[in-house]
Amino acid sequence: MRTLSKEQWQSLASALTREVTRVAPDWTTSNTHDPGITVLELLSYALTELQYRSNAIDANGRALARRVAQLADSLADLVGTDDCPRGLQRVNFFAGQLLSVADFTAEQDYIRHATHRRNRVLYGAGVVSGLHVTLERTGSNTKVVVAPGLAFNARGKEIEVSVPASVLLPAQGKVLLVLLHYAEQPCRPLPALATDPQTDSQAQVRFSRITETFSATLAPSADDTAIALARLNFSRGRWALDRKFKAAKVRA
Repeated sequence: MRTLSKEQWQSLASALTREVTRVAPDWTTSNTHDPGITVLELLSYALTELQYRSNAIDANGRALARRVAQLADSLADLVGTDDCPRGLQRVNFFAGQLLSVADFTAEQDYIRHATHRRNRVLYGAGVVSGLHVTLERTGSNTKVVVAPGLAFNARGKEIEVSVPASVLLPAQGKVLLVLLHYAEQPCRPLPALATDPQTDSQAQVRFSRITETFSATLAPSADDTAIALARLNFSRGRWALDRKFKAAKVRA
């Protein structure tokens, strides 16, 4: 059986994650006990088989992903990991309490999810400031350059571009959108004790930080987790910015 490359796996995982977040905006991929994680892994295997057999995930495959995402959201409503009702949770600290990684994660998630909800409901999705798009031509190559700035996506997540970012354009095409996605990058690795001494007695390396960053891509169409910053048209052998296209702005 043909195996997928690392880039293909990442692309598939990103596509599935976006499908899940269409119907479950507060769904996360940070906790292994999230019901959506198990469903996502199972769906990834099924769609890998589909891709192997047909060399493409067609509209039926995308419809299946959306359906499974809806079922995963229903599962999260019916089956919880504790006795708490569904909703924002914060840790209730008390003297003598034994804290775990899950408690500290829950404390972070409470603040993050509350911020995302405020951004989503009060401001909407779009550009907050900056993020101007220009074209830079060097010989036969043309790059899209995105200036620093800030945007909110449809889930209310803040996407900050702190330094100019560039993406190389293909030699030719028809119409492409410049898309900005929220992304996370683990960093600052540190040694950690083995979680299962019976199977691994050696210290392991774990990332101690997660940087909230972005990815800038080019695609003919956008999904509802991306911010479309600009539209490019290919005409007379070169790419040009569509001056009629206006990026969405957040509500004032």
